[in-house]
This record gives sequence, structure tokens and C-alpha cells, in this order.
Amino acid sequence: MIGPLITLITILLINLESSLAQRIDEVASIKADTSQESKAPILIIQPKYMRSEVVMMIPKARNTVYSAGYLSKLGLTNFKAEEFRMTYRGGWKEFKKKALKQSAILLKSIQPEYIKNTQGDIEYAILQSSDPLLASSVHTGEFRKIFKAPFGPNLWVIIPNRSTILVMKADKNRLNTYKKAFYHMFLDATYPVSREVFLVNPDGFSAIGDLNQGSN
Repeated sequence: MIGPLITLITILLINLESSLAQRIDEVASIKADTSQESKAPILIIQPKYMRSEVVMMIPKARNTVYSAGYLSKLGLTNFKAEEFRMTYRGGWKEFKKKALKQSAILLKSIQPEYIKNTQGDIEYAILQSSDPLLASSVHTGEFRKIFKAPFGPNLWVIIPNRSTILVMKADKNRLNTYKKAFYHMFLDATYPVSREVFLVNPDGFSAIGDLNQGSN
């Protein structure tokens, strides 16, 4: 009688252990999914002096770099190198593709403000949002489409802080009129991005000058 009872208890314990292990796996899976959701990728554009473990250079830029990040409870957070490698097996290419997909979605929800002169001509445009995805929207096809009509295919772009993008057509005289004010926007920023002027066109994204130096 004791033998069958022990066998029954053993079977029950095995089933309980198996059920518990399965539950632990489910909880771990949920936590992993939640962790990934909280780490939706953000392509960060930031001053070069800000140290990050995952960094990519911007063509011709001297003071600005790319970094890989995500939004955490602490705000915009840079990936650690090992964490990045574990999350994005496809490397920077995979990360950038996913990050820009989110930036393109954000861009659709923002209306640019066009600043005009006394003659009614557009001088430049402003895009503003508190979403940290804003800065990287300059890399999307949607960004070029929005500003091609008013400014042409070659856009000059300034990103003084995380919440602001300034856009104008390639015009040295016009830039020189505003560059001092744009530079002070960078200096006064709580979260600065770049003091450099960038060219955005179908060929890509690259730096062409510095707001704190001579004419571009």
C-alpha cells in the first residue's frame, strides 16, 4: 500500500515541478517581452563629447555622432555595448532600420511651422516635439518629402536640441542671417544635439559647416 502511495506522490511532485517550471518560463518570457517593449530603439544624434559605448560617425561631422539608445524610466538611455550586441544580432543596420521606422511614424503626427519674412516668403521651418525620436526623423524619406516643395531637394538642417529641428533651403546668405540665433539655441539647450549644419538630400546625411564658425 505504501509503495503505490509513494509512486503517486512522486508523480504529483513531478507534475507540480513541471507546472512550476513552465510557469517560471512563462513569467520570464513576459518579462523579456516587456523589457524589449520598453527598449524600442531610438537613433540618437548627440554631441561628440557625450561618451557612449555604441557610437557611429556622421559623415564630415567634427562635433556630432550617432549613438544607439532607447527610452527607459530614466529617460533617453544609451545602450551598453554588450546589451546592444545581444539585442541586435544584425548589428547597426538592424538597429537603424527599426529605429527609423518609429521616427517616420512620429513625423506623420507633427506639423511644421514656417517662418516667413515681411514679404511673405518662407525663411525656414521649425519642427518641434518632446519625443526623443524627433532628431532621427531627418533620416526618413518622409522628412525629405515634406520639405522638398518649399525648399527643394537639398535641405540644410540644424538640430540644436532634442526637441527642435530647423530646416531651410541651401542658401548661405539666409543661413548667415540666422546662424547666431540658431547657435544660441544650441548653447541654451538642456539636451543639446549639434552645433553643426547638415545637408539632407537623396544621397544621405552629412555635415557641411559649423554655426560657430565663418560662413558656410
